[in-house]
Amino acid sequence: MKLKLYSNSHSVSCSKIEVALDFKSIEVDKVEAINNYASFSPTATVPSLAIDDRVISDSGVILEFLEENSPHPSLLSDNAAINAQIRFMAKLVDEKLVSSIRKLFGLVKNTSHPSDNLMINNIFNELEAHLNLLLRIKEDNIFLASSSLSLADCGTPAFFSMLKEFEIHFNHEIKKSDDFLKYEKSLNENVFLNKEYKRYGFEIRNWISNKLLA
Repeated sequence: MKLKLYSNSHSVSCSKIEVALDFKSIEVDKVEAINNYASFSPTATVPSLAIDDRVISDSGVILEFLEENSPHPSLLSDNAAINAQIRFMAKLVDEKLVSSIRKLFGLVKNTSHPSDNLMINNIFNELEAHLNLLLRIKEDNIFLASSSLSLADCGTPAFFSMLKEFEIHFNHEIKKSDDFLKYEKSLNENVFLNKEYKRYGFEIRNWISNKLLA
């Protein structure tokens, strides 16, 4: 089976795939896609994974394919209830955390309008509320959905590195609960999550710098 991954180094969705590939030691033919996504993707989006002559273009589906095709080591468990929790938390990371923080991208600019500060403040409040929700659901698990790294955690390195850089850039800071600090510690201590956290942090810093120079 021939695999080719069309990716973009500063894409949040692509970052999730990087974690899984690294964790599972999967080698793929990787193409850095800058534009013209429609030339390889049926939805004109990244990440897109070409599996022989088929192309899938959804990060969640790609993660599930990688898990099924290369189940060892696993990003799921042998318990159906835990796997449901893993998928539930992965969905919340995408729909709550990542969806909210993406709103800040359009506010990175050289000049600002007085209304920008209100929007920025509202987004940070929303991020704090969403984080507290996920961390309450997480309970005492080391990672988001279990005691082991799972599909639910693949999107968190990009989110946490974005949060750090945007807190610096916008001079805003969310309140860090004990649960937040506990998960952040797990992220920093896990070799796979921390590697992607650092890589994506470098990418987002460069993106902010280039945006301000444009």
